[in-house]
Amino acid sequence: MAVGVGWIRDASGRLASGPVRAVRSSVGGVTATAGERLESEVERAADVVLAGRFPEVLARSLVERRVVERVVADMVESGELDRMLSSVVSSEATERVVRDVAASPMIDRLLTEAAESPRAAELMERIVRRPEIQQAMEEAVRAALARRTATLRERLVEGTRRMDARLEAPRRRWVRRPARSTSACAGLASRIAALLVDVVAVHFAFLVGTTMVGLVLALADAHPSHLLAGALATAGWLAAMSAYFAGFWATAGQTPGMAIFGMRVVDPHGGVPGWGRSLVRLAGGLVAVAFIFLGFLPVLVDDRRRALPDFVARTAVVYEPDAIVAAAPA
Repeated sequence: MAVGVGWIRDASGRLASGPVRAVRSSVGGVTATAGERLESEVERAADVVLAGRFPEVLARSLVERRVVERVVADMVESGELDRMLSSVVSSEATERVVRDVAASPMIDRLLTEAAESPRAAELMERIVRRPEIQQAMEEAVRAALARRTATLRERLVEGTRRMDARLEAPRRRWVRRPARSTSACAGLASRIAALLVDVVAVHFAFLVGTTMVGLVLALADAHPSHLLAGALATAGWLAAMSAYFAGFWATAGQTPGMAIFGMRVVDPHGGVPGWGRSLVRLAGGLVAVAFIFLGFLPVLVDDRRRALPDFVARTAVVYEPDAIVAAAPA
């Protein structure tokens, strides 16, 4: 308020004495003395006015009535402020000043000192700890990992599907069948890759379960015979296999391994196989594996790449984008 009052006082003095100076400069000679007297009287009167409460009342009135605020608002609405800023920013002088300041060694020194300042490190730490910043960083990391994982999965799927065609091409020539250009059904390489993933997953879960059961028996000081332990382990293994494969086929139409390699099991109508069909398919798969995987060899020559489990359960394994293709017999 004191600075504003002083500025108003100086401006009022100049405003009051300006006409007197103009009169004194316009007239000469004889009227010079009268002009000086008039000027001194006006200045004395201005000093008396400014020494009183008039400047404070005027400044308070300007603040209370928001004169400056209305002036700035009018400039914004009329676009005058934008034009002023645009002219300043686009001027060559402003560009030259900014370029000179940016190239100044002092700016480099100030930036270096600011970066090395403990307060700058504290400010950066506070910014990083903000919940919205952490959430943005987590989302960026998740997006990057998702892109990388998707790329790896696409390469795996593409590689196994190319291997599907390479494995069956010579076998189809042996049985005098034309080479297959494209197929909606999954080939042998894709099936084996998915089966390996599923077998590792189910055996890991089975080992964790047996470890927990053994720990409980040890705590209970129970020591079953080897025959009973073997029977329980076999029954548990069969239960884990049935729950894993039949459960995923009957509910989701695909196991986690099949989902990784983009495959799905479908019934004769192209839908998800039920529990009965899934259990039958699991039994056929166990038989096919028991005979040194010979039950999967028909995939190499069959037109719809069916294996023994598919023949007995009337199912088919198709690539996921083409999962709506029916598996009905030809």
